[in-house]
Amino acid sequence: MATSRVLKKWALALVCAILGAPSGAVAAKLAIVIDDLGYQRMPEALAALPPQISVSILPDTPYDRATSKLAHQQRRDVLLHMPMEPLHRAPLEMATLTRDMDRQTLQQVLRWGLQRVPDAIAVNNHMGSSLTQSAQAMSWVMEVLSEQGLFFLDSRTTAKSVALKQAERQNVPALRRHIFLDHLSTEKFINQQLSRAIRQAKINGYAIAIGHPYPVTLDVLGQALPQLEAQGIQLVRLSDLSPSY
Repeated sequence: MATSRVLKKWALALVCAILGAPSGAVAAKLAIVIDDLGYQRMPEALAALPPQISVSILPDTPYDRATSKLAHQQRRDVLLHMPMEPLHRAPLEMATLTRDMDRQTLQQVLRWGLQRVPDAIAVNNHMGSSLTQSAQAMSWVMEVLSEQGLFFLDSRTTAKSVALKQAERQNVPALRRHIFLDHLSTEKFINQQLSRAIRQAKINGYAIAIGHPYPVTLDVLGQALPQLEAQGIQLVRLSDLSPSY
């Protein structure tokens, strides 16, 4: 009888999570990261969003340190948005980590990037569809994160990324992105992607979405975030999901 009651309880919690109905179960969690900050001052529309919204800052940009300081003051999680080599030719940031770097050079550039974003508690990759496929390069990245007590968010710009496997081998806490919100920067598309993130959170218990500081993205989030609780979703900081942070 006790086993039957436990099974019924779990079944009810699962149904409530999927349907978004209120229950005694913990709400599904959604973390949102806004990438590509640093070239301009933090937009007012972003500063107005809840402090659970995390920000990821490109190093060697005009406002990298100022944005890091402001976001920290707002009690946001701050990430270093570290440029990494893509598979296809594209304009590269000066501080891009590339596959032809040796260990010393790669780690020196990464440490310098962390100095430019001093409040970072984690690193996620900007581009990186090539570098995140290299077990050797990701091993060197994880060495730096381990020594500095940081975690890694795989932006998942390629399905062939080995970043999470390498992080696990080196005991570095790591997470992965599930949904990109705005690779089409239209209100309709962003709302569709946000709905996908919500569904994913209800099915798996949590989801991580990445967006950019486009006015339309920030406007959609400003309208949608106050409605999350009614849908059975808890907006959380990225660090709330990190397994060991």
